Amino acid sequence: MTLAELEGIVTRYMDSYAAMTLACSLNDKPWAAAVYYARQGLDLIFFSSPTSRHSTIFSQNPQAAATIHGDYREWREIKGLQMEGHIESVATAQAKARAISTYLKRHPFVSEFFSEPLSISAEVAKKMSKVQLYLFRPDTILYIDNAIRFGTRWQLEVREGRGFGFTRDSEPPAARSRAGDLGATTR
Repeated sequence: MTLAELEGIVTRYMDSYAAMTLACSLNDKPWAAAVYYARQGLDLIFFSSPTSRHSTIFSQNPQAAATIHGDYREWREIKGLQMEGHIESVATAQAKARAISTYLKRHPFVSEFFSEPLSISAEVAKKMSKVQLYLFRPDTILYIDNAIRFGTRWQLEVREGRGFGFTRDSEPPAARSRAGDLGATTR
């Protein structure tokens, strides 16, 4: 597999789901929250209230993890993405315009919150007026595919929303830790 092929698999997987689970931690207290996202390269855009528990944690500790996966009934069906990276606020007007455009293309139902504020309840409108845009910027993405073999995964290294290198774990985790083999790296 090439870097371009792996990046294609990862982006198609991201595009096939609408929500991710974000995980964070502060003072040894972990927290996770599900959020809708839209993909911008390999970065994931999401809206959240700056007063939510996860946003409050991200403001103090921007390190985060995320998962995207389906609901599988058997271990052989499990596929998914496990990611580590950090959270950034979308700050500039140009970046916000681009992120909102990307997000609305992915989730058109959200446009009514912006275009028809009178059609939604006052409570929802008040909450929407307080949300902010954030980016989850992965540094590492693991693509898991148990359909190939239990524990089969590829590790995609990410910089500035693009893949720049990858590793394939060729053995299950237990065998890999005994052998000290992390697979061949391609850059």
